[in-house]
This record gives sequence, structure tokens and C-alpha cells, in this order.
Amino acid sequence: MPTKIVKKILPILPDTLALRIIGKAAGIVKPLDVREFEQAALSQAKPIYLGQKKQIRAWEWGTGPIVVLIHGWGGQASQMAPHAMEIAKRGFRCIIFDVTGHGRSSKNYTQWDYFIRDITDLSNSLNEEIYAYIGHSAGGMTMMAAHHHGRIQAKKLICVCAPSFPFPPIEGVRRKLNPRASVMSLYKAHISKQFEIPWNQLETSEFYTNPTSKMLLIYDKKDKFVPHTEGDKIHTLHPNSSLVKTEEYGHTRILASEELNTIVGDFLSH
Repeated sequence: MPTKIVKKILPILPDTLALRIIGKAAGIVKPLDVREFEQAALSQAKPIYLGQKKQIRAWEWGTGPIVVLIHGWGGQASQMAPHAMEIAKRGFRCIIFDVTGHGRSSKNYTQWDYFIRDITDLSNSLNEEIYAYIGHSAGGMTMMAAHHHGRIQAKKLICVCAPSFPFPPIEGVRRKLNPRASVMSLYKAHISKQFEIPWNQLETSEFYTNPTSKMLLIYDKKDKFVPHTEGDKIHTLHPNSSLVKTEEYGHTRILASEELNTIVGDFLSH
């Protein structure tokens, strides 16, 4: 349903129906074009299917300790391909995948719990110890939620431009649809249910506190979607983490930067 129509009918709908429509509208994801340099990296990968039912489409490079890379909401595996290929050259087996509703997966609709479910399912299906996870944006946040719930374990966790809590969808819905306060309260509860954690604990970023793994936080000062100050907030919650800031890439271009390859590669190798 077009945004203009949704915005027009929301004021006359009961709260529960308004919530249902907002949830559906927010979850629709359009596949991105695969850029030439991303396709070049994918062409060097081995396509695989993971998950209990082999339903998760994935790609892998290299051999060695396993590193799983997770794209963000509205992103797709191809965005992570160049970075995965470069990290694999350092002696790692790097795996990327399309979260349900993204990229080449079977659906065009997603939810937060799809991220957590797919990360967990893929990890369990590998039947091997995972050395590290690298999550971009929502991929980093849901990775941390899965870790908080004890569903994944790794020696190292890397968050790239990840929000401290799911404020981007809240701000997006408020800006685009401007629903009444009672509907926004239901929408927050809807999100927190998917994370399996109360909203007040989401707001205080509880699943970033005291992870059992070594943690690296990477943010860019020109990121207009997830401000680099989110890295400072998370670093305060987990002082033993390492925080690195880049200067010139924004929210997604950082994924294709040589600087990211160096920062992450060095962290993984030491």
C-alpha cells in the first residue's frame, strides 16, 4: 500500500489495525542492484545453502576459522561480499547470507526476529565453532541480541555502524506516517516482542553490555543514518570494547573501503 494512502487512513483505523498496517509497510524490502565490484567478489565465492532446511542462501570464501558477516535492514549479502573476500585472504572462512526478506531470499518482507532466527539457524547448521561475527547496522544489533540470548557464541564480535537500539524504524515510521501516540506505543511493543526484551531494556541497549567476546566497534563520522556517537554510547556500556572511527564513508560505503578491511583484518588476526 503506498505511503500516502497509509498516512491518510491511519487516523481513522483502530489501534490494532493501524499497527498491523504499519508493521507490514515497514517490513517490505526491495532488492538492491548488485554493483559490478560486488558481483566480481560474488563470482569468486562458493554458493552454499545453510539452515536446518537448507533454506538460507549463502556464499563463502577461503578456509580457516569461520567468520559470519551479516548485512543490515534493507541491505543484502552482496554488500558484504567485497569485505568478506578480502578478510578471507587473511586465512579465514568467510560466510555471507541474505536474511529472509532481503536480496535473493524467497520473500520481500522482513522482521527483526527474522534476523535473529536466521543468524541462529545458520550458525547452528555449520556444526563448527564460529570465530567471529561481523554485523553491519541492523545486522550488528540483531547479532548482539542473538548473543545476549545465548543463541550464538564467538571469540570476537564486530559491529559496523550498528545502532544502540532500534530507533531508526521508530524515527522512520514517525517521520513518514506520523501515527498517533497510542499506535507508536504498540509499535514499540511489537518491536520489543521480536527482540524478546522489554522496550525499556532495548532503549538502554542492554544486549550490548558485558558480552563474553572481544568486541570491536566501527563507526564513520559522516554517517547520517546511525550517528557515530552511537559508538561512544556502546563503548561506555562496554568499556573493554575497542572503538574505531573512520572519517569519510557514511553508512554503507564503509563496507567497500580498504580501511575497513585493514581495521577488521588486524582485529581478527590478533
